[in-house]
Amino acid sequence: MTTYNKRFVASILIEADTPLSISTGEKDLLTDSAIMKDANGLPLILGTSLTGVLRHSLNPDVIAIEDIFGFQNNKKDDGNDNGNDDGKGSRLIVSNAHFVGSDGRVIEGLQEINWKDKFYSKFKKNPIREHAKISHKGTAIKGGKFDEQVVFKGTRFRFELELIGNEDDNNNWNTILNQFSAADFRIGGGTRKGFGKLKIIDVHQKCFDLNTEMDKYLDKTSSLNNQKYLEKFSIESSKSENWVKYELNIKPENFWVFGSGLMDDEVDMTPVYEEVIENWDQDKPKFSKKKILIPATSVKGAISHRVAFHYNRLVGNFADNLLEGKTIETSVGESNEAVKALFGFAKDSKNKKDEKEKQDGARGNAIFSDVFIENKNSEKILNHVAIDRFTGGAIDGALFDEKVLTQKNEITFTILIDKKVFKNENVKIKIAFEQTLKDICEGMLPLGGGVMRGNGCFTGFVSKNGEKI
Repeated sequence: MTTYNKRFVASILIEADTPLSISTGEKDLLTDSAIMKDANGLPLILGTSLTGVLRHSLNPDVIAIEDIFGFQNNKKDDGNDNGNDDGKGSRLIVSNAHFVGSDGRVIEGLQEINWKDKFYSKFKKNPIREHAKISHKGTAIKGGKFDEQVVFKGTRFRFELELIGNEDDNNNWNTILNQFSAADFRIGGGTRKGFGKLKIIDVHQKCFDLNTEMDKYLDKTSSLNNQKYLEKFSIESSKSENWVKYELNIKPENFWVFGSGLMDDEVDMTPVYEEVIENWDQDKPKFSKKKILIPATSVKGAISHRVAFHYNRLVGNFADNLLEGKTIETSVGESNEAVKALFGFAKDSKNKKDEKEKQDGARGNAIFSDVFIENKNSEKILNHVAIDRFTGGAIDGALFDEKVLTQKNEITFTILIDKKVFKNENVKIKIAFEQTLKDICEGMLPLGGGVMRGNGCFTGFVSKNGEKI
């Protein structure tokens, strides 16, 4: 019988490097998807979420996942239950990740929050992201409009890990701690559309030998603010061996805007802005002024549609000369082979009588991140009116105006692609994707809103793993 006489304990401080979509799965009065909150009304990351992502991201060739995370019961080779209830419990204990307050300490238990404070007042109304699914015809899909609540970029949380083990678990423990800095380690929903990236701020850990340090182990409390006996641990730098890193380095040619979907007291259409926690100087957080947000979803959507176009071109599948067995509907969107391989697809059970034809869906193999840039108040109001082609006068009710941006910041947009997508047999997917990025850099694929009115042309260059292509 294995003796577990060691207790590996770590306290980890994390920061949201992009906004987080830690949804409850429920609606509220304001949004279709509300974030998880603790008893104080502050954001909370459940330990089950951290455990699930950690287990899924670890390499089973490096670490015995079932031995550490446990399993329910063994199955026969054919997948059927062998009748033996010989499951095993997890040896890894993961706490909830609790909100770090304005004094740099974790807010635990029921506390009296000063909601009038400049910092805490921001969390009374978290950012809301508007989404609309666009068809291959460039119009919104019926039922494809939804919104969701997210946690501010820069928000900090702290959680604790404990591994019940022995001397053989030293390497396992280091592997687990270093996994939190992996390039593809993301928390919550929307991890493939800009959300969920974490930054490791601080890790303290210790291995307690119960034969000699039982008193120290028992003396340490469960409080996340108590790091007694723990020692600083240096996380290894993140490696992206399984990912191809593309960078779009672009600059707007003229007007550009990523719309908020909302109006203000001046115009009918406004750019989208969002505040972030800019720094934690001496553990004192400070919110920035509203920054210009370039949502990853907007860029991902434009790239997805153009990838489908280029892939169809490369395989000789054209609207007026479709390949055998192909239709317009099966050549675009999530039905397109390149789009499916890169960006995933939703579960499909509609109109499928044969169970073998049903697909469970799959997440994408491309990781995007939101981009925030400084707002230099360089807005311009453009007025628009639709003209009646017969009378030459304005159409009743067709007058509208919008705010566009004029500042010409250099913008770097990072995209990670899983290497397994670009195998030899998928070379056309790779060509279609890279040609799409080149289209953006040559002003041939505009981004954002009002692209048919001249907005959103960018120029620049694209690099792959640090080299221009």
